[in-house]
Amino acid sequence: MKKLFIILAVMAIIIGCAEQHPPQFGQVWKKINKPEEARVILAKVNTHYLTESGKAEYGLLKTIVAYKTHRKLENDSLISASIDYYNRYGDDWLRSRAYLYRGIVRMYRFGNIIDAVKDFKVAEYISEKNDDEELKSQVYQLLAHVNYYFRNQPSILKYSHKLLDSSIELNDSTMMVKSLLMCATAHADMDQLDSAFTYIMKGVEMEKHANMSMLSDIYSLVSELYAEKGEAIKAEEYLQEWKQLDGTHATHTTWYLIPAYIRKAQGEYEKAIQLAKMGLEDSDQRTRRKCLVLLSELYELTGNQEQASETRMMIGEYDDMKYTIQAMQMVDWQQKFDEIQHSKDFYGRMTWMQRLIIALIVVTVLAIGIGLLLHRRKVRRLSFRLDEDARRINELRTNIEQLEKSGTENGQEMARLKEELENRMERISGTLLIGTQMFSQLQQRQCIAEATAKEQQCLVDYFAQLRPKRWQEWERKYSGLSTAQYIFLIMQDDLHFDDEAIATALNVKRVSVRSMRARIKKSER
Repeated sequence: MKKLFIILAVMAIIIGCAEQHPPQFGQVWKKINKPEEARVILAKVNTHYLTESGKAEYGLLKTIVAYKTHRKLENDSLISASIDYYNRYGDDWLRSRAYLYRGIVRMYRFGNIIDAVKDFKVAEYISEKNDDEELKSQVYQLLAHVNYYFRNQPSILKYSHKLLDSSIELNDSTMMVKSLLMCATAHADMDQLDSAFTYIMKGVEMEKHANMSMLSDIYSLVSELYAEKGEAIKAEEYLQEWKQLDGTHATHTTWYLIPAYIRKAQGEYEKAIQLAKMGLEDSDQRTRRKCLVLLSELYELTGNQEQASETRMMIGEYDDMKYTIQAMQMVDWQQKFDEIQHSKDFYGRMTWMQRLIIALIVVTVLAIGIGLLLHRRKVRRLSFRLDEDARRINELRTNIEQLEKSGTENGQEMARLKEELENRMERISGTLLIGTQMFSQLQQRQCIAEATAKEQQCLVDYFAQLRPKRWQEWERKYSGLSTAQYIFLIMQDDLHFDDEAIATALNVKRVSVRSMRARIKKSER
C-alpha cells in the first residue's frame, strides 16, 4: 500500500506540473485588445506553479499588457527570457508575437530603433513562413514606419505594397485605404507622380472606409499631386475639402506648399515664392525639401540665378544629411538579413529535394531489382518447365520403345505413356510453337482478333524468351499490364506498327488504339 501511495503521489505531481497553460492565459489573449481587463485577469495567475513554458507565455503577456496599459517597463528582460525559451522549443505563433512586441517596446519605450528593427525582421520572417496574415499586417506597418524614420524610400514602398496585399487577404477595408495612402505617399516621395496619383485615387474611391485622420491625409495628398501636375482648379477643390475637414489646423504649414504649387501653375511666381518660404517652417522634412525644390524652380523662372543656385546647394546639403551613418548601416543590415534568410530557405529546399531525389533513386533501384528478380524467376520457371517437358518426352519415348520391343502385353500402361507424351508435346507447342506462330502472324500483319486467351498468353511468353532485354525494359517502365496490353506493345515497340496496322491486327477502330495507348501510359511507374 505504501508503494502504491508513493506512485500515485508522484503521478499527481507529474500531472500537476504538466499544466503548462493556466486557463487564465486563454482569457487574457481574448481580452488583449481590452488591456485593462486583460491586466486584471493576468494578475490572478499564480506564478509559483508555472512551468518553464508557462513562465515564457506569462512574460510575453505581461509585457504586452504593460505596454498597452502605458505602464512603466524597466527593461525588456522579461520578454527576452520568453524569446530565449521559444527559440529553444519552438511554437512559432508565440515566438513571433514575442519578437514583435519586444521590437515595439524597444522602439517606443526605450528608443532603441536598431534592435527594434532586428526584432521586426525576425517576426516578418516567421509570419511569411507560416502565412500568418494578421501578424504580417502588424509587422509591415511597423517596418514601413521605421524605414520612414531612416528615409529609406524603396523599403517604405516595399512594405506599403506588402501591407496592401495583406489587407486584401484579410478583407480589411480600412487597412486597404491606409495602405493605398502609404503606397501613394511613398511613390510621391520617389517623384513617381503617376503611380502616386493612381494609388491615391483608389484611396479616394474607398474614402467611406477611412477615418478622419486618413481622410485628411488623402485630401492633402490629392491636392498636392494635382497642384504639382499644374491642375490648379482640382488642387484648389481638394485643398478646400481638406481645410473643411481639418479646420482645427488652420495654420498647418503644409497648406502653404500646395497653394504655392497652385500660384506657380497660375503664373503668380512672386506669391508662390512667399508661400514656399512659409512652407520651409514645416516640421516635416519631406515638406521642407519639396519647398526647397519649388523655390529653386521659381527662382529660375523669375531669372534670379543666384538665389536658384543657393537653393540648389541647400537641397544638396539636405540630401547629404538625409541619411545618417546609422541609417545607412540599418538599411544595409535589413538587406543582408533578407539575403541570409533567402539563402537559408534556398539551401533548406535544396537539402529537402536532394533527400527526395535520393529516396526516389533508392525506390527506383529497388523496384527495378524486384522487377528483374520476378522476371528472372518467371523465365527460370518457364525454362525449367520446358527442360522438364523435353527430358520427360525423351524418357517416355524410351519407355514406349522398350515396351514395343519386349512385346509385353500391357495396353493400359502403353496408353498412359502415350497420353502423357502427347500432353507434354502439346504443352511445348502451346508455349513456344503457338507463340512462334502467333508472332509470325503479327510480323505478316495478319489479324489475331480470333486468338484465344491461351494463344495470346503463349505469344507473350514466347516474346519474353525471344526479346529478354526489351521485356525487362517494359517490366521496369510499366506496372500491372494485361496480356492484351503486352501484345499492343509488341506491335508498337518491337514491330513498329502504326495505328492503322495495329487496328487491323486487332480488328478494332483507330480510336480504340489511341484509348489503349492512353491506358498503357497511365500504367507507367
